[in-house]
Amino acid sequence: MVIGHPPTARYPTGEMTTGTMNTPNLIAEEDLERLTHLAKELPAGARLRITLTRHEASDAFQAFGRQIKAAAPGIDLLTDITGETGPPWMETAGGIRFQALPSGSKLDSLMDALKPFRPQEADLSPAHRDFLKRMALPVEIRLFIAPACPFCPRALQQWVTLARAGDNLRLRVIDGALFPEMVRKANIQAVPTLMLDDQLRWSGQIPVTDVLEQAVDRDLSRLSAEALEGIIKEGQAGQLARAMMDRGALFPAIFDLLTHAKWPVRLGAMVVMEEIAAVDRSLAAETLPVLHQRYTDLDDAVRGDMLYLIGEIGDPGSLSFLQDIARTGTNPEIVQAAREAITAIEDRDFDK
Repeated sequence: MVIGHPPTARYPTGEMTTGTMNTPNLIAEEDLERLTHLAKELPAGARLRITLTRHEASDAFQAFGRQIKAAAPGIDLLTDITGETGPPWMETAGGIRFQALPSGSKLDSLMDALKPFRPQEADLSPAHRDFLKRMALPVEIRLFIAPACPFCPRALQQWVTLARAGDNLRLRVIDGALFPEMVRKANIQAVPTLMLDDQLRWSGQIPVTDVLEQAVDRDLSRLSAEALEGIIKEGQAGQLARAMMDRGALFPAIFDLLTHAKWPVRLGAMVVMEEIAAVDRSLAAETLPVLHQRYTDLDDAVRGDMLYLIGEIGDPGSLSFLQDIARTGTNPEIVQAAREAITAIEDRDFDK
């Protein structure tokens, strides 16, 4: 769904087609003075975390962080280094993420993002406040901007304010000129453009009420695996489980997390399913046909976790599946996991 609202700024041709990042200008002298002035309004211990990756832009982000720290020594600057290849980012304590190196008036928004939220200071309408309160699960929105865009600073300021006011509204700011690969992947044609759940987008004068309404009323069953993973990582596995139980159906993307190659991702998804099984075992059992079907394509580490989960769900319909694995399996650990799952199911039936 594309909802266009002029005015918008088109990317210059070079910014849309380049496959490598031009070294960005870091903080200019006049911006350093602006930053020093803005930093005086920050509370002690305002925290900014920079996550560096193997991406070529990481050096620029590291240098940008050093300049910020020099101009505003009161900022608590943390730096993480990962082996990931994706773009680096900066993130505030409130969860606002910048995949951008703000300059000019955009520095104001970065500094605002570092401040604790005070409701009396936010110029929000009652309707917008109500929408933010009604967000039961975290909602991630991505705002694409560019350095030369005359309309982007206002959009950035507006959505930073909303993200600070909403506990479950997550803002991700992306400089399309700095990361053209992200522009191409999202098929962004103009800035500012705001995207919600990879399904809805608005460009130009972004209608706040429409976006918030869609965020509250969106079909949660269509959330991507990445969106569910983000919710779980924020410690909201319980809220996600309740959302599925309220709907009476599992969100399809949960199956991808349960069979994910990375252990922490699987663990988070398994916690969700265990919470559902504790309340609504029949709903949790809806995972079983999918797990049975995918089992042969998984490696043994994932198989072991799936056998454990099948035992925790405790549906007798899985007994023949488990007995076959226990009888024909060649990996002793997998055979043992299948036997333990069988015992868990039989003990649960006996207790009933």
